[in-house]
Amino acid sequence: MKRISVVACIVAVFFLAGSAFAAEGSKMYVGVGGTFAVEYFNADQFEAAANRGLDPSYDNTWGINGKFGYKINPVVSVEMDLQYLFGFNASQTFPRNYTQINYDGDVDVFTAMGVAKIFAPLQGTVRPYFAAGLGLMHASWDTTITGPLGYTRADESRDEWGGCGKLGIGMDFYLTPTLSLNVEGAYTAGFGSDVDTIRYFGLSAGLGFHF
Repeated sequence: MKRISVVACIVAVFFLAGSAFAAEGSKMYVGVGGTFAVEYFNADQFEAAANRGLDPSYDNTWGINGKFGYKINPVVSVEMDLQYLFGFNASQTFPRNYTQINYDGDVDVFTAMGVAKIFAPLQGTVRPYFAAGLGLMHASWDTTITGPLGYTRADESRDEWGGCGKLGIGMDFYLTPTLSLNVEGAYTAGFGSDVDTIRYFGLSAGLGFHF
């Protein structure tokens, strides 16, 4: 239910923002799309796992993203980028002291970053760019570790905040003067003691609406 609420809020924000920008006739744009995220976690540093000498492997996941920005000039744009990733998951069994320990973890990640884009000074409908961003990351994870006969050794839910940054490259394909297709690949990493284990490469695609 929490995930559905987050998705609904992001969609509503960008719909209302797009309506406002269109009315003002500004150089702003809004976009919405999807992301496939490949994890590069330092998973053995997760508190519940590290305390028991475990090194779980998390699955990749999907998510959604939205952005609204402003074109300063044909080469430079700035934007606010929001992204929500649905549950990196790990479900594994580890041998431990002549028995088996089951590890089940789930991590949802939300980021909000200010991003600068530098476009190649090219004419035409295809616009490659370099992107760099800084902002905040929220990680929400649930971890359960059980021993023999289902005995629970750890069961915790945590929500933590920290800083984050990303570097990436992408390309805008203008289908019309007011509609573009965006493709971007970017590496994102959390920093600070609470979220510095969260690292992933995201491949995103979506539509941009220009006003």
